[in-house]
Amino acid sequence: MNKLLLGITTGILLSLGVLVFLFVDVGDEPIGSDRLLQASQPSSFSGKVLSAAGAVVVGGDASNPGHPVVAATVYLVPTTAMDLSTKMTASAIYAAPYPAEAYDEPLEDAIRLKGSEFPQAMTDGQGNFRIEAVPDGNFFVHVTPAVDDREHLPGGDHSRNAYSVQQLSSEAMTIEVSSSPSTTAHAVGSTTCLGCHDDKSHWQQTGHKIAWTVPGAPGPMQDFSRFPGFFNALDSYLEVDDYRDGTRLELGDYDAGRGNDKFKLRLAGDSRLPIESVYVDVYLWREKTENADGKYYITMDNRLNPDDPNSPAHLEIKLLYGGAVHDQRYIVSAPASLGERPGWYTLLRYNLSGSDSRLNRQRRVWHDYKFYLWWSAGEDGVHGTGDDVVKAPPVNQNTIQTMCASCHFTGWERYEDEATGQLLARAVNDVNGAINIDDDPEMDEINIGCENCHGPGSEHVANAGQSRFIVNPKLLSAERSSVVCGRCHDRRQGYGGEIIGYTQALSREGELARPGISRHELLTKFTDPIKKGPTMRGPDTEYNIWPDDIHSSKPHQQYSDFIKSKMYRNDRLLVTCSDCHDMHGNTPNFRWLLHDQNDPNSPLCQRCHEVDINAHMQTKVGATMKGHLTRCIDCHMAATANAGGIAGAYGRMIQTPPYADAAEEQKNAYWEGPMRSHVFDVPLKTNVMVRGVEPGQAMPIPYTNSCGVCHQVDELPFR
Repeated sequence: MNKLLLGITTGILLSLGVLVFLFVDVGDEPIGSDRLLQASQPSSFSGKVLSAAGAVVVGGDASNPGHPVVAATVYLVPTTAMDLSTKMTASAIYAAPYPAEAYDEPLEDAIRLKGSEFPQAMTDGQGNFRIEAVPDGNFFVHVTPAVDDREHLPGGDHSRNAYSVQQLSSEAMTIEVSSSPSTTAHAVGSTTCLGCHDDKSHWQQTGHKIAWTVPGAPGPMQDFSRFPGFFNALDSYLEVDDYRDGTRLELGDYDAGRGNDKFKLRLAGDSRLPIESVYVDVYLWREKTENADGKYYITMDNRLNPDDPNSPAHLEIKLLYGGAVHDQRYIVSAPASLGERPGWYTLLRYNLSGSDSRLNRQRRVWHDYKFYLWWSAGEDGVHGTGDDVVKAPPVNQNTIQTMCASCHFTGWERYEDEATGQLLARAVNDVNGAINIDDDPEMDEINIGCENCHGPGSEHVANAGQSRFIVNPKLLSAERSSVVCGRCHDRRQGYGGEIIGYTQALSREGELARPGISRHELLTKFTDPIKKGPTMRGPDTEYNIWPDDIHSSKPHQQYSDFIKSKMYRNDRLLVTCSDCHDMHGNTPNFRWLLHDQNDPNSPLCQRCHEVDINAHMQTKVGATMKGHLTRCIDCHMAATANAGGIAGAYGRMIQTPPYADAAEEQKNAYWEGPMRSHVFDVPLKTNVMVRGVEPGQAMPIPYTNSCGVCHQVDELPFR
């Protein structure tokens, strides 16, 4: 029997990652995908708009169910009215006059520009609506709450897929919209949330929750069972009586032209990474628990200047940063001898996929990460001379409290330290928090808790968990749902001056953007237009984007890349982050994908795109080799590429190793720097920025390990 796909009647069930379709039997007559059912011209589209189930009116009588959403406008947005063709490049997003802002919100931009022309109706006192004489075509259904309605958010659970007029007229549609906490609501901590929502406890296994952790002492809400090697690096921190018996690294050869790794770093005596002049002995060690509390330290011992009053400097490791992805960094505090600072700073990087057989410094196990903050060239201003000294980083620069905390704290709040005037940050108090950040009597919840995505929960809790007091991302429009993630997964900068606001969605008033806002509000209220570009240096030096003006060369830009894709703007199904990822971690797949990416027929892609992989490979690249093992994302999801410092075994070289020295290895590297884009296409066929390759000699897909579709790049002899 032939069936006609009428549409997605219930939308995407984001919590389950399932598409639910309605099929109608139309007999044996073959019907093309572009044909509609033979039906009379629909006369109307009707339905009801409700707040999320079980909601009560904010501040009203608890007996009032409060379901109807009154005076909301229900728009039928024609798919033909959306800008689907204008290319959204990095320049369009980041460079003045920011043309992408005219079309970067598919539905809300269309309504803003042409909404008066669209079929529409306003809900009555019972939330009912009716749109008469709907013309032929396909439409997205979008609910826009009344201007004075501060309780509900735009979109609705039917806003992400396009409907034909026949589908709209077939039966009345019930639309649920998300509510939002009031501006006076405050965070209560994830322990309180889990008291009722214990079915979401597997969220504690995700990178969101374990990104920062106390070394060797996971918090009660952190589950590392899926990352058994998370703490492997701590094996190098030997438990000793004397720090000089710890693991010794050597640091030297300052290079001002490099970024965060201005020094070479190696295990003591490892000649495979030549260092012309060693400045500092760096010791990794731990206090013996019988003598102290077992704290972990990185000690800097000045080899050049034995008269350095700050040497040895014992930097206590407060937090580990990362270990569930590719590398781990160390967040330390300055000791009193260096001028104790309330703020904490990053220092040192451990490469989980690295090997000391590598000559390239970024591909080794240990390498420098902002050691330059802790090392002064002395009075002569020349690094590597006898007056070099250990120092403390300047107040208010590069502290994790001012530069990182808003995306890593739950219940983020900025405050001014009375002693130093330093602007710091604290998190919500939680009995199961991992660490005390602000030195009050209670523990703080670090990392991404429930309220980072659902909004502050005080009103939700105070009203017996009624859903009207909390954000439900699956009821938002796709563009607003993506902003929930995009507040952090982007290199856009908020307000706060030169040293505060990097990648943090902060307003001029120091407020943090809440979930549920539009992209327009994110850009106008929580983004400094002078620093809108994806770098610390502004829109004129966008070196974090490859010269093709599309693909990112650095991480932290998934959101700005994703909105460039056709998945974000199209006339069929508006995709959001949660269509591929389960934010609660209830999946066995890598990166908490809803479906197995290694299955060539995976519903991750094939639920929407029915493609014969072998035939597709033959058509596009003239090859079927390994076709049965080929994944869509090998070519069409650039974020899967391994390159640069995270290349590990995939650091493809032009010349077969071994190499004579690091310079030769670097010269023959096929790529430099990571390719971390979330753009769903194959990168440009160009050798721009590719090291060791003459013009016109680049491989078809540079920067990525997509070559592994046909070639066994993981079997290279040199790793």
